[in-house]
This record gives sequence, C-alpha cells and structure tokens, in this order.
Amino acid sequence: MNTNDALLTAVLAEVDYRREELQRAGRSVWVDRARRAGKRIRAQRADVRVPAQQRREAGQVPARSGEITR
Repeated sequence: MNTNDALLTAVLAEVDYRREELQRAGRSVWVDRARRAGKRIRAQRADVRVPAQQRREAGQVPARSGEITR
C-alpha cells in the first residue's frame, strides 16, 4: 500500500465519520421536536390543570427546613 492509498483511506474514513455525526445531530433535532409535540398533545387530552407557581419571598421559611440532608 503506498502513501496515496493510505491518505485516501484516511480521508474517506473521516468523511464517513462526519456524515454519521451530522445525521445523528439532525435526527436528534427531529426527535426533540416530535417529543415536544407529543407532550403537548398528551397534556391537552389529559386536561390537566397545573396551579401557577408562587414566588418565594426572602423572609419565608425554605422548603423542608426541618430536614437534614447529607
């Protein structure tokens, strides 16, 4: 095997690797969009009501203040 064949093989391997990475990246974007759409559809069908979050004030006792975590 001469130097040109080895270089061509290396370049072709790099091209294949990059093509696979781009396909994975594109697929993950598509999967994320589909997952988000599915969540919206399921939430609408379930008709779940989520209460609004309340903002904590600086003087309030923090949640789980009596527990000691290690």
